[in-house]
Amino acid sequence: MENTLINEQQPSPDILFQAITRRSTDEQMDNENFEVLGDSFLKLAVSMSLYYRHPSADSGLLTATRSKQISNENLYRLAMQRHLKNYLNVNRVIFRGKDANWLPPGYVIDEANLTLKQRYYQQNAKKKAFSDMIEAFIGAFLISSNYTTTIKFIHWLGIDVVPVNEQAYLIAAFTHTSNSANRIADCYERLEFLGDAILEFLVTRHIFVNYNKIITPGRVTDIRQDLLNNDRLAYILVACSFHTKILHNSPELFDEISSYVGNEDFFPKNQSTDQYLNKNLDRWADSTAPKALADVFEALVGAIFIDSGNSLETVWQVIEPLLRKYLDRSISQPNLNPIRSFSEHGGKVIDCRESTDKDGDKPMAVCIVQMLDGAKVEGRGLSKKIAKANACREAMKHQHHNEYLYQSTA
Repeated sequence: MENTLINEQQPSPDILFQAITRRSTDEQMDNENFEVLGDSFLKLAVSMSLYYRHPSADSGLLTATRSKQISNENLYRLAMQRHLKNYLNVNRVIFRGKDANWLPPGYVIDEANLTLKQRYYQQNAKKKAFSDMIEAFIGAFLISSNYTTTIKFIHWLGIDVVPVNEQAYLIAAFTHTSNSANRIADCYERLEFLGDAILEFLVTRHIFVNYNKIITPGRVTDIRQDLLNNDRLAYILVACSFHTKILHNSPELFDEISSYVGNEDFFPKNQSTDQYLNKNLDRWADSTAPKALADVFEALVGAIFIDSGNSLETVWQVIEPLLRKYLDRSISQPNLNPIRSFSEHGGKVIDCRESTDKDGDKPMAVCIVQMLDGAKVEGRGLSKKIAKANACREAMKHQHHNEYLYQSTA
């Protein structure tokens, strides 16, 4: 490696071996956990770099640029460019028999036999396997060294990343794009872009550090979806009364927030923040929350990060207490996305269409789903996606109710 990494702490051989090893090898370890950790840190590092390097770029441009840099296609290209492709360990080692692909030291094969040569000298892998290996290398550096060294490694790969303390950032975190009165700070969209990456990494890091031996990469994904979906973050923001700080000039947004906050099923009157944060731990977050609330939560995370001098630890100290109950519950049994849970229980979608609300005044999507037992359930929402989620959620309530009745009478 280049001089920038020669004097830095490097991953040990066993960690590097794990980083290059696919599950298909049937070894005692594989690179999937490293890949999940590296993926989230790469997203964060690139997000930070773009945020600081392009102060006038909007969140849409930042997101598009980030997507290109961290795409599987680009990571595959970097693996080829840095001559890392030959390190990938894909095939299971077979010592004996007609499919043997291992030679003892000192033995050679007849290279004129192309079939034999291919079996011993070549491995077949998809492009994504190489991009996964790159992310696993990043994860390996992260657990073996520190953030700075890992960023240097990312830079060595060929990704341009770079390793403020103003109240204006906090103003921006609560400023909606509709607010024309605020000329001091930007709106929250850029901070939301940064905060999203920070949140994902911090939750992934927490899971990896504390539960690495018992949590699979698939479970990590389930936990992150349970904790960090827009509806969960919106609920936490309102539970902390931060929605009252949002600066905007949008009657539509005002109506949406008022309707959501005024729903006493979610926010009963005269309850504390702690009481709100202890509610519905075993349920997937409701889908009626305005997305702007979740965006503000992520922007607040970005603002805390910048305001604390880029301190991830400070962000976690502030955010972890808000996520703690959900995190503990999700580790033991993550709440699955209702659409996925419904599908896994054998349900199917019968119809999804545009319609109006029950009074016939406002546009509204309607979705009808059918459970395995034939029962049909209807869901409504502002979009087909929300209507589908609501229908699946109600269907799963029906399923759980039937299971409870069965257990009670058994």
